[in-house]
Amino acid sequence: MGGSWTENVDELLFDGEREQQRVALEAATVVVTNHRVLVFRHGGDGSKYRHADRPNVTRVSVDVESAPGQLLWMTIVLLFGTGLLLVATTTNLAAAVGGVALDGGGLSGIAASALEVVETLLTVFDLSLLAGGVALVLVAAVIFIRYVRSRSRQLVLRISGDDDIQVPVTDADLEAGRPETLEDVIGPESASDATDTAAAVEESG
Repeated sequence: MGGSWTENVDELLFDGEREQQRVALEAATVVVTNHRVLVFRHGGDGSKYRHADRPNVTRVSVDVESAPGQLLWMTIVLLFGTGLLLVATTTNLAAAVGGVALDGGGLSGIAASALEVVETLLTVFDLSLLAGGVALVLVAAVIFIRYVRSRSRQLVLRISGDDDIQVPVTDADLEAGRPETLEDVIGPESASDATDTAAAVEESG
């Protein structure tokens, strides 16, 4: 199929409908006529084309979508990791066993050897708590980074009586003020301005 619908918008317009302005986003092209808003998405899943009557577009906003489940898991893992670090840094089980004094006797040598084994095991346990706490904190940091990267901003056209129209927006779109431009163009004042301009052109012709 040659060309694209953004280059042939006239074929989609009704009688008496005229293109007023188009806003080129990086992920879509939005064409505003004197009656409707036509949205052409350049890629991604879902419908490539949506339209709505201008009076039904109640608001234009930029929403941030994220995965709250990842944030919940990060909080849980961080709490466990912090708890392990707190236990590992405030308690020393090996030192407590190492301070036990044995009286002389026939079993003192065996008991001392047993205590050394227990002290070694407790030392390993203390280090394991510390390592586990550090590992969990690092895992929580990784989950947080993934959460931040998973957040996406969507330009949302709130449609009365129908599903909202959502289009991804980038930093370049926001810096250029394209959402604000689109909201201004969709408003009723823009429609009346376009009608007055068209009438003036017809009269001059």
